[in-house]
Amino acid sequence: MDTPASFPALFRGDTPAIQAIPVRGVSWVLCWAGILAALILGFLVLTAFTVELMTERALARAADAGLREARMPRATTRSVEAVVRRRLAITNGLDRATSVMIGADSIALSVPVCAVLPRWMEFLGTDGATIECERASLPTPRTRKLRTP
Repeated sequence: MDTPASFPALFRGDTPAIQAIPVRGVSWVLCWAGILAALILGFLVLTAFTVELMTERALARAADAGLREARMPRATTRSVEAVVRRRLAITNGLDRATSVMIGADSIALSVPVCAVLPRWMEFLGTDGATIECERASLPTPRTRKLRTP
């Protein structure tokens, strides 16, 4: 039985030249596993940084709202703190974890990082770290001390 010449050598019964098949060994797998782990860790660190940056901006907006409230004629320390906490509750729900310190012409806010990041990101080692924001009002001729209730 003759086979036409157009058939590959495998089907004609001839032994073709053996081709080398690339083999991926253990070192290749471990190398790519390490690269993948580094990429995932980098993504998590950037995500944590983004969340912390967003929180810092939310604290700054809340402090600015408190300073605007403090400029009102009948503002008290309670009303300023209430405005700050309302703004934090609206934006991030950070009103419970944030400590508010109101000075004569400034507002300082701080929140622990563990209250901002999700629990599954605790391995990043943010124990005891805080995100802080302090805003001071510009001195104006109408600057006065806040009334205490």
